[in-house]
Amino acid sequence: MPSELIVTGVKDALAASLGILESARKEVVWIASPSLLSFSISLGFAEKTKPFIQGGGASRGIVQLSQANFRDVEICLETGKDVRHSDDVRELWMFVSDAPESVSAINTGVYEFTLDTPMTAFWSDSPTYAQYLLDLFEARWSEAVPAAERLQELLVQGAGKR
Repeated sequence: MPSELIVTGVKDALAASLGILESARKEVVWIASPSLLSFSISLGFAEKTKPFIQGGGASRGIVQLSQANFRDVEICLETGKDVRHSDDVRELWMFVSDAPESVSAINTGVYEFTLDTPMTAFWSDSPTYAQYLLDLFEARWSEAVPAAERLQELLVQGAGKR
């Protein structure tokens, strides 16, 4: 029987994501706001994803890419993650694996996260719920722009200056 759990707080939601990464077999997909992506990188997700990808796993994600998170997205790409840009995912967050574990939240009106930002997320190991989130992800993925293209646009606009 599938398990479900309400996860409160950004720190616990990111910890749940790390557990999902560790149990993934072939693929993880994710949608994150720029600030949640930055937190995940500072907590070592990029480094912890490397062995998964080097072992044949795939990590695909969608983020709103801007000057503020230019380097964070570069780090994701350097570790082998396949990343795309969308302006329509700022309030949506999910991390889903083929295990099938998932954690997700909708954060209406929250534009900047800190580790203390209130967040209520839903963790589940239900295959049905994971498939629902995967279908949502695939719909967003098909409409998103490859991150390399968006990075190039930002460089041309001068936003990606280091």
